[in-house]
Amino acid sequence: MNFLNFDLVEILLSLPAVFLAMTFHEFAHAFVAYKMGDPTPKLQGRLTLDPLAHVDWIGFISFAVFGFGWAKPVQVNPNNFRNKRFGDILVSFAGPLANITLALLAYLVFLILLLAMPAFPDIGSRIIHKIIWLNIVFAILNLIPIPPFDGYHILKALLKSRPYMFFMQYERYGLLVLLAFVWFGVFDVLVGIPAGFVYSLMSQFAAFIFMMI
Repeated sequence: MNFLNFDLVEILLSLPAVFLAMTFHEFAHAFVAYKMGDPTPKLQGRLTLDPLAHVDWIGFISFAVFGFGWAKPVQVNPNNFRNKRFGDILVSFAGPLANITLALLAYLVFLILLLAMPAFPDIGSRIIHKIIWLNIVFAILNLIPIPPFDGYHILKALLKSRPYMFFMQYERYGLLVLLAFVWFGVFDVLVGIPAGFVYSLMSQFAAFIFMMI
């Protein structure tokens, strides 16, 4: 994951991946929240796969250029969840899970296209692999337990017995930790290494599934 990538061709090839990663991630949050009993995402028009409903343009450009960005957060009201504690966990986990699922599906599609068209265009291959890679990155990035990532909301739900001020103090420094991680390249290690491992594991799994069908 390179936060200083200004290659225009690479940025353009990354646009479909960024759109898909953000759209499916936020839609998954909205869908699970709605199924858990919260109508807020539907009322706000977020229960859709229309990218324009989910994209924050500054975050989108940042993700395309630097490999680090954000979508428009889905607003939910946990008080509406049928199961308030596990509802929050499921809604938070739904986004990263959607990204991993999309990455796996993209890999299977790539294998099918490669079999059907041995001379599959290089540009198409690069776009699909960016979809796979960026979705893996987006999933792992969002599982990091610091605000405002999904991993923090999962941690917060699991430690709900903690006093309110404990989380307030943690959130107060969350942005500073986030900026420090970006500035010092911590995400290159914290996200890049596990993303590489998941990519390798996923390629082996996708190849196995493809051989079985």
